[in-house]
Amino acid sequence: MRRRLSVLAAATLMTIGGLLLGTATPAVADPPMVNFTDLCGAVGFSWDTGTIGGDDRWQTTVVRNDAVIDEFSMRSRGSAEYGASDGDLFEIRREGLPTSSYLHRTPEGCTDAPLLTVTPASGCDGLVLSFSNEGTRPVPGIQVLADGYPPWEVAPLAPGRTELELPLVDGDPFYVRGPRAGGGWSTWLTGTHVRPADCAVEPSPSPSGDPGPSADPSADPSPSVTTPGASGPPGASDQLPITGAQTTLISIAGLVLLGTGVALFVMTRRRRVSFSTAGRQ
Repeated sequence: MRRRLSVLAAATLMTIGGLLLGTATPAVADPPMVNFTDLCGAVGFSWDTGTIGGDDRWQTTVVRNDAVIDEFSMRSRGSAEYGASDGDLFEIRREGLPTSSYLHRTPEGCTDAPLLTVTPASGCDGLVLSFSNEGTRPVPGIQVLADGYPPWEVAPLAPGRTELELPLVDGDPFYVRGPRAGGGWSTWLTGTHVRPADCAVEPSPSPSGDPGPSADPSADPSPSVTTPGASGPPGASDQLPITGAQTTLISIAGLVLLGTGVALFVMTRRRRVSFSTAGRQ
């Protein structure tokens, strides 16, 4: 009896231990399988891990003809469509996984596919997008989207090369898309504007030509002058201070007045003494 109980207890402990181990180490999902589809003027690709649940992610880079056109974090399933011309080579690069490559071929019956290439260039004044239309007809409906800006509707791109300059600032993400022949949108390019480090910071000149607060006041060709009678700061007097030659003239006049007063005082005193002596005789 004791032996049976011991065997049962050991089996129970092993079962509980297995459950705990299974809970502590969740299964890692397999990488998503990537599938490509030829569309009219675009390549569609989808991915799926084949499992439900999980929050695994794979950093993904999409390359078209050796140029990076998109970067994102791939989750367990999803899909995307990218603008493409006949013969474009796509690569899906994921960290730690083999590269998935695909050569696009225009489907039969597709006659309106654009032959378009979009190249970005970050400048000191913004982003410059170069569109190269290698077809014989204009490419309409291209849009440029950026966070915090209204959509830019690009005029139909004539055959040849067209440049578009956008006033983006450093760190602004942008997104170029175009309509698909079968409806919907396809992505031509995504990226982030990075202002070159060697761009000089130029101070904006004052419209009036004023040298500004940092200039030497003594070099100001037209200093401000306060005229008599003009309104000045609170407590200021409208009269000019008395200085220079005016001070000398006033001093001389004061001495003359003082001397005249002393002379009159002496004369008055003598007359009083004279009158007093005559009265005593």
